[in-house]
Amino acid sequence: MNLLSFRVLLPVMVIFVNIHVSAQKIDSMLNVYRDNFPQEKVHVHFDKSYYNPGETIWFKAYLMSGPFLSDISKSFHAELINEKGVVIQKKVAPVLNASAASDFTIPAGYTDQSLHFRAYTTWMLNFDTSFLYEKMIPVVTAASVAGQSTKNTTTMLQFFPEGGDLVTGIESVVAFKANDRFGMPVNVNGFIKSADGKKISDFTTSHNGMGSLKFSPVNAEMYTAVWKDSTGKENTTLLPVPKSAGLVLSASNSPGSVIFIVKRSDGSDALKQIFLVAHMDQQQVYRASINMSDKLVISGKIPVDQLPSGILQLTVFNSNWQPVAERIVFVNNNDFIFDAYTKTVTKNLNKRGNNIVEIEVPDTLISNLSISITDAAVNVPRQNEDNIYSRLLLTADIKGYVHDPGYYFSSFADSVSKQLNLVMLTHGWRRLNWDNVTHGKLPEIKYAAENYLSLKGNLLGVNPAQLTKDNQLNLILQFKDSSTQVLFVPVMEGGKFATDAMVFYDTAKVYYQLNNYKRNADNLILNVENTLWKGHYFVQPPKFREGLLFPPDNTIATNRDIFEKNISLESDRNKKAKMLQEVVVKGRVRTDVQKLDDRYASGLFKGGDGYNFDLTNDITAAGSMSIFNYLQGKVPGLMISNAMSGTPSLSWRGGSPELFLNEMRTDPQNLSSMSMSDIAYIKVLRPPFMGAIGGGAGGAIAVYTKRGGDVKSDNNFTGIRKVNVNGYSPVREFYAPNYAQNNPLHTLDDIRTTLYWNPFVFLDKERKKVTIHFYNNDISKKLRVIIEGVNELGKLTRVDSMIE
Repeated sequence: MNLLSFRVLLPVMVIFVNIHVSAQKIDSMLNVYRDNFPQEKVHVHFDKSYYNPGETIWFKAYLMSGPFLSDISKSFHAELINEKGVVIQKKVAPVLNASAASDFTIPAGYTDQSLHFRAYTTWMLNFDTSFLYEKMIPVVTAASVAGQSTKNTTTMLQFFPEGGDLVTGIESVVAFKANDRFGMPVNVNGFIKSADGKKISDFTTSHNGMGSLKFSPVNAEMYTAVWKDSTGKENTTLLPVPKSAGLVLSASNSPGSVIFIVKRSDGSDALKQIFLVAHMDQQQVYRASINMSDKLVISGKIPVDQLPSGILQLTVFNSNWQPVAERIVFVNNNDFIFDAYTKTVTKNLNKRGNNIVEIEVPDTLISNLSISITDAAVNVPRQNEDNIYSRLLLTADIKGYVHDPGYYFSSFADSVSKQLNLVMLTHGWRRLNWDNVTHGKLPEIKYAAENYLSLKGNLLGVNPAQLTKDNQLNLILQFKDSSTQVLFVPVMEGGKFATDAMVFYDTAKVYYQLNNYKRNADNLILNVENTLWKGHYFVQPPKFREGLLFPPDNTIATNRDIFEKNISLESDRNKKAKMLQEVVVKGRVRTDVQKLDDRYASGLFKGGDGYNFDLTNDITAAGSMSIFNYLQGKVPGLMISNAMSGTPSLSWRGGSPELFLNEMRTDPQNLSSMSMSDIAYIKVLRPPFMGAIGGGAGGAIAVYTKRGGDVKSDNNFTGIRKVNVNGYSPVREFYAPNYAQNNPLHTLDDIRTTLYWNPFVFLDKERKKVTIHFYNNDISKKLRVIIEGVNELGKLTRVDSMIE
């Protein structure tokens, strides 16, 4: 489902009562914002919550726009920042099926207590950068453990009148929020007094430093809160000064609707005709023109049962279409979850025991999951920390710190809903600037939405006047694994050139020739670079929040200390971990097909889920008339018609597989004409295949022609000039030992804390289950399994379970 179908799901409810002509302008501008400036938001699933220096941070990002998977950006940027605000590492990954994955390695000598993780797309940089993904990652070191006793006693108290203003003579709900200098919640209690010292109302925090009270300002005078913090220290805070005339907007949830009440003071002509607009994700869902010339109070009901769950913003405008009151409400229609289940088939928590876990999604829709299995003793996530539900439905859409956001999605109980309403009252949703909307001002787009990686550049050493339409740039890209891709690129005016979107990793050698150009060809120099944005988005990282670094009882530090003492000294641990990472992978026993895959496949074609055919050792291949004749009957569900013709028809799971020759997109006719003796390897990759444009809903068939040797050398292109160009950040494979195989390196201590990590697990109607095999380390007695993911309709899932 694309983003524009949001219009169908969110019908605009309009009350036609003397609509002002400016309403048409508002409608028009909201449509422009919705269609041309959709907003993206990001959630990131990490393999665990705490890390040691020298460890790898594995992560998977999910991109949404409104309630749907985002199809806006095709490249994802992530930065790792130290406590001084310096970007120490950056990764760029392709976005496939609205998700991306990569990793960071924490420097072995890192000594700070935390790292700051920032993630975004370039499209997000065009808008309010407060909505970039930000997360503080605790790093367990001796210094961080010793520094946990620091206490902060400074408390700040803020008051938030519902709708925005206190108005004389009108009773208002006033929410408040108490926090320390790091934004952590603090409990307070006290009372409100008037300027003459009269006590008006008592108040006390009810949840996470928040609470609310009601009172009616009598005069436009100063009201003062007298309160005590958790230490008993008495403080005073001034409330916002009440307006002598104005309007108060209040809102509340009821089954299937949001009820609003508007109260105005007498004597304000600009408030006798008002307009109320409600919108969600820049989509207007309700508009009313309200005549209050003969009334001071009016109420209404906004139907929300057909809306997706999320934040609804209500704004009241005066007769001149100036915003005068605003309120956000969380709409929860319990429609955002799809079910996923884990089943422990084999449990073995002994030293290096073999475990088998089954993951099931009973739905028929395509689901995209990430799975981490960690030592539960040293991976103790903070209770109610941000997760895929709270991030994509709540914290990605409001400004300011929300403490324990996961709590608000832990239950659908009324008590939790009331506490979530306090979050709505004490935070603002400001993705949409009404001043810009009413004045017809559009966002300035400085950064285009990246469409994967392309190459661009220009030819030097050539007279542009001598170039003709027959000149064409021939490019041979040789990747790290020695696979190649050939491109024929037209040369534009001035010797400039550009390619279409591509996906490759690490660096590539680019060999180049200019077709039909004889004049001074030896002087040609190719200036080429990829189109990825190469900057860092520098904003000062927020102050680290002491209460979020480690649990109050120091559980992580204690368990880590015990864990290390039972295994080895820290220095020995780092040395052996490095040996496991760098050496053991080389010692694996590979099958013939795996060797072919290592030799021929690269990037997203490497490994994967599907069927592999080694034609170099298959004596039946020579007897096949064509590739499609060979494949008939070998792949369950793959239907091939007219295999002997030059125009075969292919179907798999309701789609048509994408075809690739040496990882370049091709057509059936081209493959049909190939001699079977030239083919070494065929991969049939299950749908969806992320290497295909559009997500490869029909899977893919990749055909590889035979090579003379395992590695191509530069001598294959002698006499051709070359340059190097960077691709996406290199992809690392998560390493997990296979103790069923003999390997001398298995004598080393196994002190892994992340036992399994897989960022891309796809399930659908034909494959509803996946089975995971992994080995325990030398000491873990309790394992944590966390699954997060999305399905093709943008529904979300999260599973947090234990193996013990």
